[in-house]
Amino acid sequence: MPEMNPQPCKTDQSEVLSLFARHSFEQHFQTNSTLLLHGEPADAVYLVASGTVRCCTIDADGSRQIFSFQRKGEVVGITDMDYWHFTAEAVDHVIVKSMPKSILEQELAVNVALRHEIRAWVRGLLAERERQLLMLSKSKGPDRLLHFLQDYAAKRPTSGFVVLPMCRRDIGDHIGLSTEAVSRAFSHLKRAGLIELKSCEKYRIVDDPKGNLAALPNIKPV
Repeated sequence: MPEMNPQPCKTDQSEVLSLFARHSFEQHFQTNSTLLLHGEPADAVYLVASGTVRCCTIDADGSRQIFSFQRKGEVVGITDMDYWHFTAEAVDHVIVKSMPKSILEQELAVNVALRHEIRAWVRGLLAERERQLLMLSKSKGPDRLLHFLQDYAAKRPTSGFVVLPMCRRDIGDHIGLSTEAVSRAFSHLKRAGLIELKSCEKYRIVDDPKGNLAALPNIKPV
């Protein structure tokens, strides 16, 4: 079973934040609007100042895989490709700091500390992808949801109830379950005493001293 309570990767971003402070401008995106679109020129880098951004790939038949939810303080769009290989959309009202990609490339050529920060960011991103692939390949439905909820809560500043900005469909497209399977997984986790639900979007992780996780049923993806 994959690690169910991974610690968020923390890296120093002082150089990145300083660069955005000097060279970026603010943009606002309403719910479900597009920040960047697959196939368009990759000419900017974004720092999320507020809200949540979903990063996803969509295949020819319309199937969607959300590979990350980027939140305040996280960067979207660092790539060496000329065109976007994914799409980024606003989950809720999003404010980003936008900076031309050329500025980042120029600074990387002369700023060693910035290069170290970007490498650390990429390493953390790859580690998260590896955990996600392992979770998708080996975990049962409720395990996948619990893994996501634990990871999301670990990155929040509060120890109380956590608010989910994304809908059940977004969660399903991230953890490989249908919307209905996500709803069933929430119900199973609640009945097993592993989470508390204050409302559809507010939850709290509960410790599992009785080993309820091992008894969770297998919920099929679709």
